[in-house]
Amino acid sequence: MHAQAVARPYLLSCSISLLSFIRILPKTVKVGFDVLTENDFMAKTIVLKPVEMTADVMQMLEDRKLIIRLAPGRHELAAGAGETLGESIYEAAESLGPHKLIAVTVNRETLAAFGTHVDNEEFLMLGDNNWRAMYLVVALCMREELAAKIAAGRLTAADFVCLKVRYNDPQASFFTMLKDVPHGECIAPGEGKGASFYVTESRDMGIDLTDFGPYEIKVLDGGRTA
Repeated sequence: MHAQAVARPYLLSCSISLLSFIRILPKTVKVGFDVLTENDFMAKTIVLKPVEMTADVMQMLEDRKLIIRLAPGRHELAAGAGETLGESIYEAAESLGPHKLIAVTVNRETLAAFGTHVDNEEFLMLGDNNWRAMYLVVALCMREELAAKIAAGRLTAADFVCLKVRYNDPQASFFTMLKDVPHGECIAPGEGKGASFYVTESRDMGIDLTDFGPYEIKVLDGGRTA
């Protein structure tokens, strides 16, 4: 009885002391086996700087098995004289229904629809390079690895590439986004109509939104943040 009466105030005192300790934590402090930072106690913002959508950048994404580039000479077949050959680049799952072609217009400055699909989709960036800039943010890992990094608090800007979309470039503007690759689009702040492009995908395929937890992803281009 007496021990319980003593223990309760002691535990309360320890709790208050720990809270006070957290408030005065330096930027990084080791507590036990964990390293705590001031960012563990507040929202975490990751700022991405766009890169130009060039053939080299798109090749890097293909090398990492995130996309399939669709460009002149990429899928030439050995057709002999008098022959016309055709070959599947990939085939969608029958359970997702037939393919569809959709028009997409992005008029949102946030990545609220960032997520993944369970099958591939084609991006056909046919448009006007004078439209408000559009950004395609692609994670440099698959869905499960991205979720693990978020859960562990290890997500950084190095886990993404932010493409400043280039239209009508046969070496960069047409590609297949592979399944389970997290990605999303947004446009630059400003006035004027949004940016548009085309997508082909399985008719019955939805999007699985990424839960970023405490993280907020922002695009910084020329001093302006989207």
